[in-house]
Amino acid sequence: MKYLPTLIFLIIFHLGQAQNRNELRFIEHLNNKGSFKEVIHLIQSDSCSYNQNQRDSLFFYRGWAHYSLKNLNQSTESFLNVGKESPFYLKSRFFAGYNQLFLEKYDQSRNIFEQINIQDEGQKSLLNFELSGINMLKGEWVQARDQLKKIKPDIAILSKQLLVLEDICKDQDSRKSKSRFLAGLMSGIVPGSGKIYAGKTGEGIASMIATAGFGLITWENWHKLGLNNFKTIFFGSIFAATYISNIYGSVISVKIIENNYQNAIHNQILFQLHIPLRNFFE
Repeated sequence: MKYLPTLIFLIIFHLGQAQNRNELRFIEHLNNKGSFKEVIHLIQSDSCSYNQNQRDSLFFYRGWAHYSLKNLNQSTESFLNVGKESPFYLKSRFFAGYNQLFLEKYDQSRNIFEQINIQDEGQKSLLNFELSGINMLKGEWVQARDQLKKIKPDIAILSKQLLVLEDICKDQDSRKSKSRFLAGLMSGIVPGSGKIYAGKTGEGIASMIATAGFGLITWENWHKLGLNNFKTIFFGSIFAATYISNIYGSVISVKIIENNYQNAIHNQILFQLHIPLRNFFE
């Protein structure tokens, strides 16, 4: 009789573990179906009845659900709670690092990636690939090129994306950014030339004609009617407004073009960094 309480405890414990395994399988099923809100709702913070491996799985499923719903801060928090002994550890760490990368928290992302202890050569190349992307997003192109050299080019999952990142680095070497100051100065000297420099030839020619036209009308009225005449003042005001707006527009045109280029490169890098992660851990 003295062993009866122990026996009852063991029976209850095993029943509880069986129930936990069934709940985990159901949560995994919901995750695979894409029912991410239901996954988050089912996984409660109180997981005392689960063993460590099961808790790690819960953290991963919750992290993946938040990731899929674009709740990247919550996703990162859950991913970082997955223990090193879990089969989900590497996937959780890599996606936690990518989450912070997407949120433009580059130092936090680098810290997560650099703390991953990896022995496999393929995983090392993936790690260096992600680190090179961080350098590129921060504008550290020399460091990015050095990091890319550490990647084994014969890894199929990385080969295409590696070539894309290398091409982006080469483009940075040959590309010369347009100067907002120069665009404004050019339009100040020859109205419209700044917009032509910015690549907006049609707008530049239109600005050149309009500014020159109002300038000639102003000069003609001043010459014939005098400086204080209403027509001279009226057309002179239009000329001044056109002249100043032309300079301002040239500066803004260059700013928009440069911003669009940088945003396109930024999004391209993020896209290329994401593809191998999904392929590597599928």
